Amino acid sequence: MQKKSYRFELLFMLGFLFTLVAAFGTFFLGFKMGITQAEAKYAHLTNLPGFETTASYEQQDLVAYYYVVFQPYEQFKHEYFGLVDQLRSSDSRVKSIGIMKDIRNASRKQYEQIQAQTITVSSPLLQDAQSDVLKSLKLFDESTSRIEIGSKNGAQLAKLLTEDEFTNNAEQYGLKAQQKYYTSMMKWAAKSNKSIPSDVVFKENTSIKEWAAYPLAVKNKIVSDLMVSSNLYVSYLPQDMTAKIDQMIDSGKAGSMKLNSVNSIVNVLMDTEAVQGKEFLKWKSAYYATEFLPEVPFFSEQ
Repeated sequence: MQKKSYRFELLFMLGFLFTLVAAFGTFFLGFKMGITQAEAKYAHLTNLPGFETTASYEQQDLVAYYYVVFQPYEQFKHEYFGLVDQLRSSDSRVKSIGIMKDIRNASRKQYEQIQAQTITVSSPLLQDAQSDVLKSLKLFDESTSRIEIGSKNGAQLAKLLTEDEFTNNAEQYGLKAQQKYYTSMMKWAAKSNKSIPSDVVFKENTSIKEWAAYPLAVKNKIVSDLMVSSNLYVSYLPQDMTAKIDQMIDSGKAGSMKLNSVNSIVNVLMDTEAVQGKEFLKWKSAYYATEFLPEVPFFSEQ
């Protein structure tokens, strides 16, 4: 009698467990099917302009990136340009060795500072830009480390350094990081102002008329693209080039020189080294008083 009772209880428990497992399996299958159906129902919405599933370029992200990545890297660039100028005029081997060491130390210092910072995952372009900045600084470090000084004078070392493959790649990564930052600002502007496109493809034959119709955020992004393609690694910023382009058009200089495309104006500005730092701030009140700008310091600091 006890054996039958035990067998019955065992079969009852097994039956109960099987029913429980089946119920859970049915629930999760239904749950998954419900999610799939809901995703299919609303999938078309992800193709609408301005809809973003993961990327969300907020003003605080742009400002935070400025302080923890962009500004430290610009500080390195300022030191780098100054040290290379010193190197060109150095006639002392000891001084030249010291300058090369200073460049290496400056790149390492900013690398350590920037590497320690975390960029929000909601702004993937800014994360990529930080990565490019770190690659740039690492390559500057390696370029100074691999050049044999020997009996070379400062001018010879400066030439070797600026023409070195590692240095050229370092500059390209710096320019790509800058491009991604300005693209992020354009995407932020597009989210806040629906008349501004979130993406733009620059054509080499873009006319002055087409250029004039673009808002500042788009112009700056286009200039950052041009700086990458031209390997224009300089001390001024994209908005400074933008302001000089607009000033040449507005003053009639572009017309008198028969420059009909943006590319032709940029080429003249590059060849003549006519663009200076803080050019944007000089012309801001004249051309950009009503423009939609994030509160990033370089748009307002004197």
